[in-house]
Amino acid sequence: MPELTSHTAAQRRLLAKLSLPLSLRVTLGAFAGSLILGVALIALLGFPVLSAMRVAGEGAFGDARAVADTLVFMTPRLLVALGALIAIRGGLFNLGGEGQLQMGAIGAMLPFLAFGNIGPLLMPLAIVSGALCGALWGLIPAVLKLWRGADEIIVTLLMNFVAIYFVKYLVQGPMRPVGSTFNMSAQLPREGIFVPLIDGTRLHLGVILAVVIALAIWVLLQHTAFGLKLRASGQSPGFVRLQGQSAGHMVLSSMALSGAIGGLAGTFEALGVQYRLIDGFSSGLGFEGLAVAFLAGLEPFGAVIVSLYFGAINSAALSLQSSLSIPAALADVLSGLPILLLAVISGVMLTKGKPVWTSTR
Repeated sequence: MPELTSHTAAQRRLLAKLSLPLSLRVTLGAFAGSLILGVALIALLGFPVLSAMRVAGEGAFGDARAVADTLVFMTPRLLVALGALIAIRGGLFNLGGEGQLQMGAIGAMLPFLAFGNIGPLLMPLAIVSGALCGALWGLIPAVLKLWRGADEIIVTLLMNFVAIYFVKYLVQGPMRPVGSTFNMSAQLPREGIFVPLIDGTRLHLGVILAVVIALAIWVLLQHTAFGLKLRASGQSPGFVRLQGQSAGHMVLSSMALSGAIGGLAGTFEALGVQYRLIDGFSSGLGFEGLAVAFLAGLEPFGAVIVSLYFGAINSAALSLQSSLSIPAALADVLSGLPILLLAVISGVMLTKGKPVWTSTR
C-alpha cells in the first residue's frame, strides 16, 4: 500500500507539471469558444460556413501575401500590449496605449519636418523620435501621480483623446501640405520608410523589430535586476522601499518604458504602412493592444501569440469581405468575443473562489 500511494503521488506530481497553467487554459478556452461562436454567427447570417472557413484560412495564412498582412496587423497590437504589461507588472494601469501610439506616429514625422531628407539617418532618427514622444506621453501621468496623487487610470485614458485630437489638428493644419485637401501629412521619402522585405507584400522591418522587442522584454522581466525590481514594485511597493529603492523612480521608469514601446507601435505604422501621418490611422489599435496584454496573461510570448490571432482575424475579415461580401465588422465581433468570454469565465471562477490571474505577475 505505501508503494502504491507513493506511485500515485508521483503520477499526480507529473500530471501537475505537464498541465497548462489555469490562466492559459482559460484563455485558450475563450479563444476556442469565440471561434465556435464566430462560425455560428456566419451561419446565422446565411453565408456558406465551409466556404467562409476556407476563405478565412487562405486570407490569413494562404500565401506569402496573406501571412505578411497577418503579421502587419499583429505588430501594433503586440507593441501596445508589451507596453501595457510593463506598466501593469510594475503595479500601474496604463490605459494610454492609444494616445502613446498616436504620439509615436507624430514623433516619426518630426525629423523629416525639421531636417528634410537627410538620407540614411532619417529612419533611425524617426524611430528614436517616435519612442521618445511615446515615453513623454507615458511620463506625464506618472509625474502627475507622484506630484499630485492623480489616478493614472483616469489620466492615461483622457490623454488618449488629447493625442487623437492633436493628430487631427496637425494633419488639418501645420502638417498638411500646401494646396492639399486631404487630412494627412506629406509622404516620407524612401530613405525614411520601411521598404517591404518581400516584393508584393506589406511585410516590413517593424514586424521583426516588434518580435525582437518582445524577446527583449521577456529577458528584461525575467533575467535582469530592473525586471526583478519592477515585479517587486508591482507586488509590494513597501518591500521595495524597505530595500532602499525609490518607488517613485520605478513609477517613472516603468511608465516611460511603457510609453516608449507604445510610441513605437505608432512609429512603425507610420514608417511601414502609411508612410505619413493620417487622421484616424489607428482605429482603436491601442485599446485592442490592452486587451491582448490581458488575454496573454501579461506575458511577452503570450502577447505574440494572442496578437497573431488578432492579426489573423483582421486579415481573414478582409478576404471574407472581398470574396463573400461578409461585413468587415465581423472582425470586430471576433476580436471582442474572446474578451467577453474571458470576462465571463473569470467572473464565474471568482465567485467560486478561484481567481484566474493570481500567477501572472
